[in-house]
Amino acid sequence: MKYITLDAFLNFLLYAFSSIGLLGIFGLLYQLTTPYHEMSQIREGKTAPAIAMGGALLGFTFPLLSVSYHGTNYIDFLIWAGVAGSIQIVTFKILYWIIPMQIEENNCAIATLYAFLAVCVGLINAFSLIPA
Repeated sequence: MKYITLDAFLNFLLYAFSSIGLLGIFGLLYQLTTPYHEMSQIREGKTAPAIAMGGALLGFTFPLLSVSYHGTNYIDFLIWAGVAGSIQIVTFKILYWIIPMQIEENNCAIATLYAFLAVCVGLINAFSLIPA
């Protein structure tokens, strides 16, 4: 049986805090990518931007979890985090082009569809990172 070691605890801290930091960076990049201002709309009480952003954040988190477990080292983790974040942002751009999003108009149905699609893409990314 393995016991908690200092190395294991330090790795936990490294990956946990890095993941939180990467999630924050992704959230900022996501907001810069969208044609509307999520945080100001969320502060106004609009639900749709919160739903869409939550889906994108979840979609980014799943690959982080996978690569933190299956990755070979910390640099590998950072590289794949960048790839996963890029795929989520490209996914948003494609979906915004294909589906009339109307998130900025507080259309919760469209936001929910986008959120689920973002989570699906994130899960596909996460499971694509599992070695054969």
